[in-house]
Amino acid sequence: MTHKVIQSKHYIKNIDFEYVETYSFQQESYYSETTRNTVMASWYDNRITDLMGNLNRSSKKISSFQRSGRDMIKLNHILETEIINLPSWMCLPIYRDAIVFYSKSGEIVSALNVCFECSYMEDDKGININADESTYGLLKSFLISKGHKIRS
Repeated sequence: MTHKVIQSKHYIKNIDFEYVETYSFQQESYYSETTRNTVMASWYDNRITDLMGNLNRSSKKISSFQRSGRDMIKLNHILETEIINLPSWMCLPIYRDAIVFYSKSGEIVSALNVCFECSYMEDDKGININADESTYGLLKSFLISKGHKIRS
């Protein structure tokens, strides 16, 4: 797999979708700090979707909203934040929150995996989504307002 990187503002502008669902997943103890760097798991075990586009079995839908709604305007604003300070932690991400973008017919168009502990985002194709350090705080507040229980 080649390592690709795009900015969050380009990511959000290039997705053609109808609605969004937010998910919380991997909250159980298996994904704890002690297993972060020691457990061998497949690449897709740590993401919201697998190779076939199926949702992670631990996922729980928290909220949903339409592309044309106020929540999407807020999310766009957050992801369009200019990059001034790019975080660079030296840990492996454990994604616990995700934003999944769906077509009108209900098919997954893209999924954004988010690790607030590492300040790291990656889409379902393995592309690193670069964002400003402040984006993570804004995104965290937004998801908490939607009902996510985010630890960090």
